[in-house]
Amino acid sequence: MLADSSFKGGIHRIDPPLRADGQARSEGRTGMARTTQELTVVTSLNPFSRAPLQLRCFQAWKALGVRSLSANTDAEADLLLDMGLEATDILRLPPEQTGQAIHGKPVPRVAPLLQALPGTGPDSGPVAVVNSDLYPAMRSADGLSYWLDHMPAVALTREDCASPEIYGFADQSPYRGGLDAFVLSPPALARVQALIDRCASAGRMCFGIPGWDYVMAALILSPQVGGGLGDSGMLLHESHPTTYGDMGEFAHYLPDMHRLAGIADPDPTAAAAAFKSVIDRECERNAAHSRRVRTMMFTPPPARLPDAEAQALTNRLIRLSPTLAWACPPASIALLAARDRAEGGCDLTRARALLEINPDPYQRFAQRLLAILYCLDLQAMMPDRPALTQTYPPGNLHNATIRYLQELHPKNPRALKLEIALIFGAELVEHGIFNPRIYNYLVQGCETDEERRLLAEILIHAQARLQSAGPAQPHVERSSDAA
Repeated sequence: MLADSSFKGGIHRIDPPLRADGQARSEGRTGMARTTQELTVVTSLNPFSRAPLQLRCFQAWKALGVRSLSANTDAEADLLLDMGLEATDILRLPPEQTGQAIHGKPVPRVAPLLQALPGTGPDSGPVAVVNSDLYPAMRSADGLSYWLDHMPAVALTREDCASPEIYGFADQSPYRGGLDAFVLSPPALARVQALIDRCASAGRMCFGIPGWDYVMAALILSPQVGGGLGDSGMLLHESHPTTYGDMGEFAHYLPDMHRLAGIADPDPTAAAAAFKSVIDRECERNAAHSRRVRTMMFTPPPARLPDAEAQALTNRLIRLSPTLAWACPPASIALLAARDRAEGGCDLTRARALLEINPDPYQRFAQRLLAILYCLDLQAMMPDRPALTQTYPPGNLHNATIRYLQELHPKNPRALKLEIALIFGAELVEHGIFNPRIYNYLVQGCETDEERRLLAEILIHAQARLQSAGPAQPHVERSSDAA
C-alpha cells in the first residue's frame, strides 16, 4: 500500500501488492512476471502541459489491470487530483527528490525514484518506468512482461504517430533516437538500483532531461544486468514539437556513457549518435521478439466517430488534392480532425505526421501545404481564433533561420523550398504571422496546379484573418499569375 501521504521525509516506498488472502503475490520464476496484475507502471504526469493526452494514457494503463502510479510534487499532485486522479494513483515527491534545484522544474530524479519502487525479493513483481505520453496499444500488460520471459530487463522504443486513434497494425514507425520505457524484473531492478548510485550523473538524472534514458539503457545492457533493447511496437507516442534539445546537458552523462557503453567521444552530439547506433543494433538483434509480441498483443485504441464538420474538412482537402486519399486514409484525417475539434486546437507537427507520408520529392511540397491548410481550416472553425499580423516581434530569429537554410541547401532549390514552407507554416499556424514575401516565394516555386490551388486556399485564410485585424492587406502574387 502507498505510505501515508503526510510523510515528507523522502519518496515513499511502495510495498508489493497483496493477494485477496492478504499475502504478497509471488512469482513462478525469478525475474519473470506470472500475472499482469503484478506489474507496476510508474510515470510522471505533467499537469501543466498536454495533460489531456497524458491522463488518457494513464487511464489506459490502469485499464490493463496493472498498478499505475504518477510521481509528482505535492503541488502537482493537488492539480492531478482535481483532474480526476485518485490519491492512490500518486507517488508524492519531496522537493529535494526532484530536479527543481538543478534544472528549474520539479521533474522526478531517477535514482531516488528507483529506490522507492517495489522490493526486490521473491514476493515482488516487475516494474515498468514509462514516459507519461505513451499509449499502451496492447491487449494486456503481457505486451511488456513478455520481454521478461527472455531477458531480465529491457528498454523499449516508442511508436511515433499522428494520433493513437488512427494508428494501425501496418503503421509501424519506431523512434530509435531514445528509449521511452524500461521494464525490469525484481533482480534486475536490484542491480540497477545498486549500479545507478555509482554513476557520476546520478545526482542530476531526471525524467525528461536529455541523456537519462541513454544511461538507463546502458545500465540495462551492462553485464551486471544482462538486459536488452527492443522496439515496443505498441507504445504509441503522439508526434509533437520537441520540448527539449539541450545537448550541453548531455555532456554531464558522457563519463557514465564511457564507463558503461564504451563511448569515448567527448562531443555530446557525436556521443549521442554513437549510442543511437547501439540502439539500432540491439533493436535489430531483438526484432524477432518485437514482431512476435506485437502480432500477439497489439490492439488499436478505440476510435471516436468523426463529427460532420470533421468529415466536411476531410472532403474539402480531398477535393483540393485528389491524390490525398491514395496516400492517407480519409477516415484517419476525419478522426484526427474530430479529436482536434474536441480539444479546441491543432498541432502542425501532428498534422505533418499524418499527411507527410509520401517520400516522393515531387509530392512532399504539396503534402506540407496540405498540413498547413488542415490547421488553418481547423482554426477557422474556432470562435476565438487569433487575428494575423505581418509584424515580427523584436529579437526574432526569422532572418537568421532563412539565411541558415540558404547556406544549407545552396544547390537544391526543391529542398530549400520545402524547409522554407515549414517556416512559413509554423509562423502562420503557431505564431499568427503571415509573411507575404515568403508566400510569393512559394508561389513562384510551384510546379503543379495542385500546389497552386493549396497556396490559393492558404491565402484566402490569411486575408480573412488580416481583415479582422485591420484594413491593411498584403501584396501577394496570385497563384494563377504564377502558373
